[in-house]
Amino acid sequence: MTPTFRRTAPLLAALCALPLAASGCAADHDSILDGDVLRIAVQTDQPLIGWENDEGRYEGFDVDTARYIAESLGKEIEWVPILTADRETVLLEDRADLTIASFSITQERKRDIAFAGPYAIAHQDLLVRADDTTITGLADIEGRRLCSARGSNVADRITVEHGVSAVPVEAEDSIACLEMLIAGEVDVLATDDRILAGLAWQSGGAARLVGAGYSEERLGIGMQQGDTAGCEAVNRAITDMYADGTAELLMRQWFAPAGMDLESIPIPQYEGCA
Repeated sequence: MTPTFRRTAPLLAALCALPLAASGCAADHDSILDGDVLRIAVQTDQPLIGWENDEGRYEGFDVDTARYIAESLGKEIEWVPILTADRETVLLEDRADLTIASFSITQERKRDIAFAGPYAIAHQDLLVRADDTTITGLADIEGRRLCSARGSNVADRITVEHGVSAVPVEAEDSIACLEMLIAGEVDVLATDDRILAGLAWQSGGAARLVGAGYSEERLGIGMQQGDTAGCEAVNRAITDMYADGTAELLMRQWFAPAGMDLESIPIPQYEGCA
């Protein structure tokens, strides 16, 4: 029986792109510390990380991280649901104040936006069908069909950084990639291990993590450039989240059911905000 998967369209993001809605979605302040509300962009296609449950409530590790930060700053939250391809765009178009969405910190991205954090350390891994024993490591995906969500740089990085040339297949979101994997339309998914653990859990046993662990990813909180005070405040909140045990609690709450190895949970070393 083929599993049925749930996804949520980013309706609010689409509404905020319309001229008539712009006045209700744009910020009128220079720092995230100035207003009473934080517009926080979270993904809706990543089980255990950022998705909408059957009651219409956003949940997952990134969502709970967003709630912790907003509470630490004394702010209310206006959720901005997005997909992978929207993570940077919502900041550049001033439709969100923060993006908390499995967003790897890279020098290329820092040319256009700023990052607080990182708030988590992840490792790149592979997801295959549960009965596929032909892929045991990164080298085995040479010439295989590799699915990634639109807006992800994973296929290019595998080729450039590791010299492995898979056949890239782009899908709308992570759930679409999972559906294609189970249907046999692609051979493998590659992204950070948190995302893949959530997809493996969502698949109900139809897919499994390979355990390749081939690259470390520093996951940051995207922000608009120029808000040093806001960035430093977010970093203080992240520091508190690890110091008071909340980060470890959330990691175990969300990822232990997916069978993720949580023996050692790294504490991120922060980058400067200036």
